Amino acid sequence: MAKQAPQEVLEQSMEITRDVAEAAQREMWDKAQRRLPAVQMGMVAGTLGALATAASYRLSVLLLEKKLRPELAAAVAAAAYGGGAGAAAMVAARRWRGHPVPLPTETARKVAEILADAAGGD
Repeated sequence: MAKQAPQEVLEQSMEITRDVAEAAQREMWDKAQRRLPAVQMGMVAGTLGALATAASYRLSVLLLEKKLRPELAAAVAAAAYGGGAGAAAMVAARRWRGHPVPLPTETARKVAEILADAAGGD
C-alpha cells in the first residue's frame, strides 16, 4: 500500500470528522423531536399550575362564593386546577418515558465499530 501525502490524509480525516459530526447532530435532532410532545404536555402542566395562582383562580373563587362559603369555594377551585395540573403532569411523564436520551449514541456506536474494524484490519 502506497503512503498518502500528509495533506491528503488530513483532508480525509477532516471529511470523516465532518460526516461524524453531522450524523451526531442529525441523531440528536431526531431524538429531541421525539420528545417534543412530552415537552409540550409539560408546558400545559406548567400553564395549568400557573392558572391555579393567577387571576382566573380568584374569578373561580368569586363565582363559587355565590353558592358556597368562601373557604369552601377556594378549596374547590384549588382542587380543580391542581387536579388538572397533576393530570397533565402525569401525561407528560408517561410521554417522556420510553424515548431515548437525545444524545448521538447510535452514531457513537457506529464510529466505535468502524474504528474497531480498522484497528483489527491493520
